[in-house]
Amino acid sequence: MRYMKAVLKKNKVMVLAYLLVGLGNAFLENFKADFYRRIVDGLAERNLALTGILLYGAILSVNYLLNYAEEYPAKKLQHGIYLDFKLLALEKISRIDYQEYQKNGTGKLVQRIENGAEAGKNVLYDFWFCVFRQLLPTIGFALYFIWNISPAVTGMILSGYLFIFLVTNILLKVLYRLKERILNEEERLNHFLVRGFMEMLVFRMERQFPGEIKKAKAAKEEIVSSKVKMNLIHEAFFTVFALLVAALDIGILIYVWSSQDISVGSAVALLMLIENAYTPIAIFNVLYVQYKLDKSAYRRYAEFLQTKEDTRLEQGSSIANLQGEICVRNLTFSYKGNVNEEGKLLKNVSFAIGKGEKVAFVGESGSGKSTLAKLLAGLLKYEDGSIQIDGKELKELKLNNLYGSFNYLSQDAPVFDGTLRENLVFGKNVPEEKLNEAMEKMQLSSLLGNLKNGLDTEIGERGTALSGGEKQRLAMARLLLKENHVSGITILDEATSAMDNLTEKQVMAEILCHFKNQTVIAIAHRLNSVADFDKILVFYQGKIIGQGTFVELMKNNVYFQKLYLTGQQSEQRE
Repeated sequence: MRYMKAVLKKNKVMVLAYLLVGLGNAFLENFKADFYRRIVDGLAERNLALTGILLYGAILSVNYLLNYAEEYPAKKLQHGIYLDFKLLALEKISRIDYQEYQKNGTGKLVQRIENGAEAGKNVLYDFWFCVFRQLLPTIGFALYFIWNISPAVTGMILSGYLFIFLVTNILLKVLYRLKERILNEEERLNHFLVRGFMEMLVFRMERQFPGEIKKAKAAKEEIVSSKVKMNLIHEAFFTVFALLVAALDIGILIYVWSSQDISVGSAVALLMLIENAYTPIAIFNVLYVQYKLDKSAYRRYAEFLQTKEDTRLEQGSSIANLQGEICVRNLTFSYKGNVNEEGKLLKNVSFAIGKGEKVAFVGESGSGKSTLAKLLAGLLKYEDGSIQIDGKELKELKLNNLYGSFNYLSQDAPVFDGTLRENLVFGKNVPEEKLNEAMEKMQLSSLLGNLKNGLDTEIGERGTALSGGEKQRLAMARLLLKENHVSGITILDEATSAMDNLTEKQVMAEILCHFKNQTVIAIAHRLNSVADFDKILVFYQGKIIGQGTFVELMKNNVYFQKLYLTGQQSEQRE
């Protein structure tokens, strides 16, 4: 409920206005029926004054004006609440623990947020607001005016409520199972769609699209079938309800016919008021069924919002002027669940990096290099050992402060759906000359010259319009435009892996020149690209088995020599 309270708090003024106007309308809907009774009886007895008719007209006018007036807060809340729930999800992503983030599949997560935001809006706006501003007041006012005319008819109406309650409970059990099935299949269908969109080449080249489409069609058939069944059950309820109201109308007419105590005006008012007393019940039952179903979708959404957060983002001490000294002592790391020795990705790793040093991590895939990079960036959390930045323990630092002087590029080429300009500066106002200069330094001038819209060209989801090397160079151009190059730390986790040798050499030269005062850590497979680095750390099965300059390791480290020769042979084959 705390997420719903947060959304309500954001919209409290509109909520209050919407509730007050709704109460006014609920009263007038019933009061005008009671006043109409007096009009009819006055006409029948020929004692109706003109002022009574004019007053009735005024009541109708106020009622219609209030109906119009509620449209503004209604639409503001209807659309605003839905989008506020989506924004809560984005805010959650900004704080989510990195390992928890890795567990979530994009397709399923997007569908869960979409369903959850819609369900949250339905629960608040379509159910609770409707209940408290319309349904309960309308029923209460209707029963009050009916009781004033005939207590006996009030008893008949209350007994009908009991019948509807029993029918609703039976329907709920069936509908809840159907809704759960629909949610599961919608997430499954979206999973196949997003997977197909994001990894088109893999599924095309492996000829897996027919199988994927078959699975998606099966999910679609299940969704359609379940939704049709839900609709038929809803319509069955309305049919039963309509028959009940019709029976009550006939019963009241018979009661009035056999009784000499109720006037024509009272009979007409009763029929109008019964509509007001029962229509909200019908609406409530439909809304209540949907409410229970929406709670299921919202529960999944709330589970995501309750995912573990990275508390270190906003908690901890700050470093006023990051120098870039790193000291790692006896660092051991494994993902939760891997407690045995074989499951440890890093084992008693220790090393030191001085301010402004250029250091490379090398080794075979799976040797722990990227894991260590993520630990140094504060993405993964360590428990055994120590990582100190400028003499302060990393786990005690406020990460959002640290990231002001900290750059991290992964091998996945971190570009996003948007224009080239957005990928470079995130919407900041930066002179065109600076952007073009950064693109030129990263060997992207020819690409830019061939684009009709230049820097305003859309690059697609995860940069699908660009090659792997172009995406990596675009991400590096972004680094050149940051204002934190005077001091700090930059980590490049195989950030040049998709580039050819010549381009990689030129790009790395520009990066090292730009960040000459920063501590730079580069993870590389092409050893020639880091030959001029101050120090190289050699990793093997989670341990450092050698460190020194390129020349020193080529003389003294057999494993490093093997890596170099393997790399040379691979380059020759290319």
